[in-house]
Amino acid sequence: MDLATAKVWAGALCTFAIYSFLWKENRFFRAFQNLYVGLAAGYSLVVAFNTLKRQAWVPLAESGDVSVVVPIVFGILLFTRLSKKYGWIARYPMALLMGIGSALSMKAIESDFVRQIQASIISWKGTGIGGTFNNLVLSLGTAFALVYFFFTFKPTKASQVTGRLGRWVLMLCFGAAFGSAVQGRLSLLISQMQFLLRDWLRLIS
Repeated sequence: MDLATAKVWAGALCTFAIYSFLWKENRFFRAFQNLYVGLAAGYSLVVAFNTLKRQAWVPLAESGDVSVVVPIVFGILLFTRLSKKYGWIARYPMALLMGIGSALSMKAIESDFVRQIQASIISWKGTGIGGTFNNLVLSLGTAFALVYFFFTFKPTKASQVTGRLGRWVLMLCFGAAFGSAVQGRLSLLISQMQFLLRDWLRLIS
């Protein structure tokens, strides 16, 4: 048996092991589940080691870039958390990481919120009848959904009606998102079935 055939048989065996959970939880499934977790942990360790080598050791040892000494020192200080006596030292690099993360989060506000607001402010006049209808539905749906979350004033008849429409808009969006997720999972299932029938059993071409 060559290496390619062994890989196909290993993939088929792993597929049946994981799908055996659909029948009931068994030792076969748990064994391959633990195997998957172990392989993922080992792969993550190798990736972390290669990243450390590429971004820290190579610039320092081969290029003479001393600027990487600062992040290396801060990274080493994080491991003082394992000591009860010197664990307080880890607060300083952790505070630096939290500050950088907060700054990057503030930058993400523009892309996550401002750009989304800009994308929802569109002209009702689109390209043709279909474009105009789509822009109108998008604008009104956004307005109705926002009215649904207005809780700071006494509701009126108009706000109750538009809020109810906004709830329907949200349910449609959630349903579409759920359907997209299910469709993605089905595509993975179809791809795996094609692997079993084409590469393993060779029943289809």
